[in-house]
Amino acid sequence: MNPNSEQKRIAFGYNRNSKNEIVIHPGQAAAVKLIFDYYLEGCSMDKIKDNLESMSIPSPLNGKKWSKQTLANVLSNPHYIGNELYPTIVSEEQYKLAQTKKREHIGRNGKAKEESSLGKQT
Repeated sequence: MNPNSEQKRIAFGYNRNSKNEIVIHPGQAAAVKLIFDYYLEGCSMDKIKDNLESMSIPSPLNGKKWSKQTLANVLSNPHYIGNELYPTIVSEEQYKLAQTKKREHIGRNGKAKEESSLGKQT
């Protein structure tokens, strides 16, 4: 892919520079790192949401409130480990640990079993 991609919407944590390349937005990238750190430390989505809001960290749409879905989207976005378009914000190890933790959490809630059985139907 071309670093000057015409991709209109870019992930939270990034901006475009004057050459139209996707670059790290320092403030937003710090929020992304915090989200991963809190999650991997064992904080619930509610606790992460409360922490970000108490620190007045703006959400991706520049709002004062964070939603659990927005946090889940950040934790699920593979762009943060870097690729040909996006610079790295979190390590591949952190990203993989977060994905494993999310799968384990879903499993405890009984949803993973339903999803896996749906996927196996032929």
